[in-house]
Amino acid sequence: GLSGRMAFRFTHYERALHWVMAVVFLFLAITGLILLFGRSLMIPVFGKEVFSIIASMSKEGHNLFGPLFAVSVLLMLFKYFRRNIYAKGDLTWLLKGGGFIGKGHVTGGFFNMGEKTWYWIFILGGLAISISGLVLLFPNFGQGRVIMGLSHVVHGIGAVILMTIAIGHMYLGSAIGTEGTFEGMKTGYVDIKWAEAHHDRWAKEVKEKGQVIEPEEYANLRGEADYRPPADAKLRTEQ
Repeated sequence: GLSGRMAFRFTHYERALHWVMAVVFLFLAITGLILLFGRSLMIPVFGKEVFSIIASMSKEGHNLFGPLFAVSVLLMLFKYFRRNIYAKGDLTWLLKGGGFIGKGHVTGGFFNMGEKTWYWIFILGGLAISISGLVLLFPNFGQGRVIMGLSHVVHGIGAVILMTIAIGHMYLGSAIGTEGTFEGMKTGYVDIKWAEAHHDRWAKEVKEKGQVIEPEEYANLRGEADYRPPADAKLRTEQ
């Protein structure tokens, strides 16, 4: 269970970057699916006239927010690169399926092996989608039919793969999937018991440096408009 004793994990910028990426990704996923499957699924329900309006809006919105997704992917790459380098203990996490296979606790740093793997899939897939999307969005740079055709294939397959895995990511990141996880992206703080269960190496460093705050202090921080970690403690620990 959760203890109520909290450790600082994500800054305002990191959480803002995550939520901007999430909103843009969902918008592009919805509009992309409308463009990909809307003709066969929506015309029988709404008719051609209504679908033409929805499809036109989806196309314009998709093209408008696509470059913002590319920028967000690059920002995510640079911001989280160091913390997602594979380290000792990560292979064990993978072989034990995150703790579902065998006995004993699986170890994890600031990010565990599952999160690191999702990060690299998202970054590489996001870059592939972004580059292929830019090729499709700006066809006036001399690319031929073969390049345009390959870009369509890469864009579509890459997007479907990311959307499929993202469903699992959203479930595990919710209060339903894993208790205590959503708090990190909501407030920037996580329960130390949650950290010990999923990121024990990072939790150990946090405790050794005295960077765990009591429930009363955390409650006071949440009551502030712009709460920050205590000035006498650097509540950030690199992996």
